[in-house]
Amino acid sequence: MTLFYFDIKTGEDYYDEVGTDLANRAEARQEALAVLAPIAGEQMPADANYSVCVTVRDQNKRPIFHASLSVVEDWIE
Repeated sequence: MTLFYFDIKTGEDYYDEVGTDLANRAEARQEALAVLAPIAGEQMPADANYSVCVTVRDQNKRPIFHASLSVVEDWIE
């Protein structure tokens, strides 16, 4: 198992100081992608454009992966 850290940016920054033990980088990528939608859904302000970003750091705390999810809202009428 390898320790990975998941830093999250939603307008406020959360730096993971504990980490999560996972088997490999592919599992770390899956975990990063899995947290994007729930975080965006819980913290998205009403009537606003919004993005959430996750950066994965390895056991040496070096960034190895980045993913983001953006929501852009426009009323049609």
